[in-house]
Amino acid sequence: MASAVAFKLITPTEIVFEGEAELVIATGTEGEEGILAHHAPFLTALRPGVLRANVSGSSGQTSRLELATSEGFMQALPDRVTVIVDQALRFEDVDVVQTRQQLSEALERQAHVAAQSPEFAREQSAIDFANAKLRLTGH
Repeated sequence: MASAVAFKLITPTEIVFEGEAELVIATGTEGEEGILAHHAPFLTALRPGVLRANVSGSSGQTSRLELATSEGFMQALPDRVTVIVDQALRFEDVDVVQTRQQLSEALERQAHVAAQSPEFAREQSAIDFANAKLRLTGH
């Protein structure tokens, strides 16, 4: 791996990934943020989206890690990147039928609350996470 940085992806229940990455791309509140080795110190809140990283496997080969992630935070330092999210799902963890149902229900609930309310924001987060899961699976 050319120029790698230590990368850790954590949820409340597990360390989803710990290793090295050439590049980590996550969905920040202002859009996608890409992090390379030797990045200036950086901290951002994350929105639900698809996290992508070029990571080093056990054989030393570079592979692409793609996960649907919920809200969280990403910290970049020159020598490491840490992502902390509530949920991180791999392709095989996503049930498309269930996700479509969750999306439909969140859209319905959101339609009945005030646009500036905390409930609206909560439903928007659920909608964004469902859409991220569907994008991850190609739906």
